[in-house]
Amino acid sequence: MNNLLHLKYAVEVEKTGSISKAAHNLYLNQPQVSKAIRELETSIGITIFDRTPMGVYPTKKGAEFLTYAKNILAQLEAMESLSRPESKKGQILSVSVPRASYVSSAFTSFLNDLDKDSGMNIDYRETHSVRAMKSVSEGSNDLGIIRCQMRFEGYFLTALQKYALKHEDIFEFEYLLLMSKDHPLAKQKEVNYKDLLDFTEVAHGDISVPSLPSINLPDKPKVFKNRIAIYERASQLEILNRIPYTYMWVSPMPKDILDKFELVEKKCSVPKNKYKDMFIYREGYVFSDYDKIFMEKVRESISKVSLMIK
Repeated sequence: MNNLLHLKYAVEVEKTGSISKAAHNLYLNQPQVSKAIRELETSIGITIFDRTPMGVYPTKKGAEFLTYAKNILAQLEAMESLSRPESKKGQILSVSVPRASYVSSAFTSFLNDLDKDSGMNIDYRETHSVRAMKSVSEGSNDLGIIRCQMRFEGYFLTALQKYALKHEDIFEFEYLLLMSKDHPLAKQKEVNYKDLLDFTEVAHGDISVPSLPSINLPDKPKVFKNRIAIYERASQLEILNRIPYTYMWVSPMPKDILDKFELVEKKCSVPKNKYKDMFIYREGYVFSDYDKIFMEKVRESISKVSLMIK
């Protein structure tokens, strides 16, 4: 029991970056938490935190240890929840996913099939892949879908192992250009990358992937004339619809969304344009019935968009 408490203390210290703040949040005094961290470090034989005047920070091995600690605590929480009466009631889903219309379409279908008269607790987060891995590893979400460029697949597989996560490949695709049916390039069978230089790109406002290796791409044009970063999907689609000189890079989209906003998808000859989406979940995690329903809805949505691009 003490060892489990020590794990909780260490995770709280990492979260706050301060032993005194962690002690306050844990309703303990600072010497108690400091002593527990020292005992934990002694018992496992590594230094978990570097102590500095600016705060405490995980060491390299400490960060790896804390990832396992958070996974253990999340699994214990899941085990304990089995005995709670409220955990057996209601319709529950907790997922982190990329900003992808085929996923949001699956989610809408999932919601539509729920019993409106029963309780529900749904947590659906759209975010980038590194944040999704952290959320699932730490137990903030039960399931995730991550996206990786296939030439970086090894990087992501290593990260999944680090976070003690399992994965299932679900979708391999090329990014397509999304534009108004009235766009000057809409009539072309296939668009060349250089054709885009005269038009304005609409992009997600937070697509960065922290810790991704920096690689030079000499075959990619260095400058585009215009770029608009937007965080909300409906606004992006509305702009594409109403401003026909804009375009956007997207994974394959459901036909009903294309028809609603009068948009078309176009292939583009661009190098290294191969991507993969994967389900992720913690090792030992047992899928609930609602997890399984959502996952099946995602597979159905993939089947529909895959037929459109063949």
